Amino acid sequence: MLQISDNLFINPKTYMEQKKSSTMSIVLAIIITAIVVGGGVYFWQQSKVIQEEVVTTVATETTTTNKEEAKEPFTYSTSGVSASVSQKTAPFVYTANQLESMAEECGNKHEAGYFDKLVTKFSGSSKTIYNFKYIGESQESDTFVVTLLPNKAGYTSLAQFKKDFDLCYAAGDAYPEMLNDNWLLFMSSCGSGYSDGSDKPIGCQEVRDVVEPTLKLK
Repeated sequence: MLQISDNLFINPKTYMEQKKSSTMSIVLAIIITAIVVGGGVYFWQQSKVIQEEVVTTVATETTTTNKEEAKEPFTYSTSGVSASVSQKTAPFVYTANQLESMAEECGNKHEAGYFDKLVTKFSGSSKTIYNFKYIGESQESDTFVVTLLPNKAGYTSLAQFKKDFDLCYAAGDAYPEMLNDNWLLFMSSCGSGYSDGSDKPIGCQEVRDVVEPTLKLK
């Protein structure tokens, strides 16, 4: 008798189980694909949002910095040199005796009691000190200092300003350099010019050579 393999006949129950299993596999594959694709899109969107936030933050900080510089009583540029700029305020601390001694050293003569009256004019004033610090290896000094003081004495010329505040020695920290109706501007020296032989730049001088020509009172 001809024998026919049982494999040629599929049990209905087995067929349904195989079909169910196949359907579940397809559904599971679709779900996994959706999760992978959806996750990729999500992370791409998040990355884009973060990038936009970074750009927005940088732009805001730049705008803020520009506004702060716009409020300063003078303009300057550090383009061409690596330097950080910081500022602080301090009270007017010159005494009549100190100013008189400075004037005598420079050969400037004033009537008796002149500096007592001058100190009174500046009483309660504050000076603003700007530190332009060289970034990188440097000999001392590495910081160029600009100081602003309100023009309470009403000086109209640099000669008048220097007659009262000039320094006639090297390595001073506040030499009278310019003025307008509102402000007196002092600059520091950058030491005596001594080199320690290390071949490192004198940071203060590197900064001053760039910043000084650009300084301008508003």
